[in-house]
Amino acid sequence: MLKYLLFSSMLSFVSIFSQEKNDKEISELQIQYEYSFVRDTTDLDQSHRVKELMLLDLNSNTSLFYSQQYMVARNVFKQAAIDAQNNKQVNINTGDLPKYNINYYVFRQNSKVFVTANIDRDSFTFENSYLKWNTNYNDVKTILGYKCNKATTVFNKRLYIAWYTKDIPISEGPYRFKGLTGLILELNDENNFHAFKAIGIEKKQVEISPLQKGIPVTREQYLKKKEEFKSNPYPQRKNLTKERRDQMIEAFKKDNSMER
Repeated sequence: MLKYLLFSSMLSFVSIFSQEKNDKEISELQIQYEYSFVRDTTDLDQSHRVKELMLLDLNSNTSLFYSQQYMVARNVFKQAAIDAQNNKQVNINTGDLPKYNINYYVFRQNSKVFVTANIDRDSFTFENSYLKWNTNYNDVKTILGYKCNKATTVFNKRLYIAWYTKDIPISEGPYRFKGLTGLILELNDENNFHAFKAIGIEKKQVEISPLQKGIPVTREQYLKKKEEFKSNPYPQRKNLTKERRDQMIEAFKKDNSMER
């Protein structure tokens, strides 16, 4: 089964690699964010918080937000797909691959924002509009040497507080949090269940393009499919015991993911 999944993954990367366009978008900046969150909102032990390094490659027209570790693992498979095309021996030890918690990515093209995420074996892509922000605040603070202003928005029935700098006048930020008149450098919900903090900004030129195209759905359709999966995880796994599946279902009930 593992060999089948690896081979399927390589085939998908071959397809993506062969469809790359010549007219490439190139980033101007890369923002490094430390993303920390709690998996279970009933467990507030700070030592149990999950942390992941997230990257935002951007220019004024386009951006890509993703996990650094996810990208490293993905590039291993991409190189394996290229080697397979060239009839080279391919040998991937999954135990050596970097571990990651975030396997979604967010791609922006002008004012259109697309989220691509996986549910079981399938990848789905849905389009989003900008969130609505309240910028009627006088609060300011300095982050990484940049003067930042306060703004708030409601997402998934939670209030989020953002700190954005007009000194970098690009309407960008982590995940779906875009639409302000400057770059968001810090963001968290009012309970600090999810927190993004910029820890580095550098000039960097890399290609910005969707990593892959998932099955097109609406956000509502995606959330419905996710709920169906959470109520019956991995139905195709015949060797998964009822006890283990029930444990997964209980764990999913406490799930604190961004899209829930």
